[in-house]
Amino acid sequence: MSTQEILANADNISLEPAATQDHSRLCEIWPIVKEGLEILKDFIKNPVLKAIIGSIIAAGDAIIGKICS
Repeated sequence: MSTQEILANADNISLEPAATQDHSRLCEIWPIVKEGLEILKDFIKNPVLKAIIGSIIAAGDAIIGKICS
């Protein structure tokens, strides 16, 4: 699934109930985690790993959009 598909289907990502109850820490650290993943992605040559990291970033953005807004 591409980054665009993940973001377009963000409402279909199911979460554990705890994700919506105690999310403040994740909302706080996600920008730093995302930055680290983007740096890591830039360091890696393997296109498959780059795509996987991109998918993780997209899923994180989608989840953050659901629980931190």
